[in-house]
Amino acid sequence: MIGGEPKRSRKAGKAGGTAQADRRRRLMVVTIADRLESPYLANLSNRLIAEQAKSGLSKPEFAEFVGMSGSQFRYVRRRLGNPSITMLAEISKKLRVPLYELLEAKPVRDRKNPSGAKMVETIGAVVNERFRNSGLTKQEFAKFLNVSLPQLYLITDGVSNPSLLALVELAERLDISLWQLLGVESLHKAASGAKRAATRKTSRVARLPSQRGA
Repeated sequence: MIGGEPKRSRKAGKAGGTAQADRRRRLMVVTIADRLESPYLANLSNRLIAEQAKSGLSKPEFAEFVGMSGSQFRYVRRRLGNPSITMLAEISKKLRVPLYELLEAKPVRDRKNPSGAKMVETIGAVVNERFRNSGLTKQEFAKFLNVSLPQLYLITDGVSNPSLLALVELAERLDISLWQLLGVESLHKAASGAKRAATRKTSRVARLPSQRGA
């Protein structure tokens, strides 16, 4: 065909369509470097290695006990895994260790220990409240958060299951701590030094209209 674009195979077209659909669903990208640099994932890895050694179970047995596959446990040990919030809640429950102890390696007395379902619900409520106060359209707010519009709806409906580092970035963009986003500590409590140490520099992240001049 003269003057037209080259034909694409059905397989290539399908692959391209799948990639575009994946991009529409989620725009946040968590790199291997992000995982290796995360103090949360480092603490999680160290704690799970110690708990497995203490348990007397083999690695596959321990992985099954905490609700992971063998390969998932291997990736988490190497700090290459990026578990979802519900998986982290299940690990916390099985080990009887609060999530903040798993991820920060230190106990904090005044924090809550909500279930995975409750944390997902709280994420939705917090993001919803920030959207209502932002003065932005849904599309603009999704762009600000660096998520797709469908993903924003899943978050605000309380039915998403984000990965840990996606939540770290989301909290950073909302200018709150990870623990405030999860409902582990009060949203009105001043951000702790742990948040500043655990999240990337925010100078390049745009601020909501309601955050400017604060």
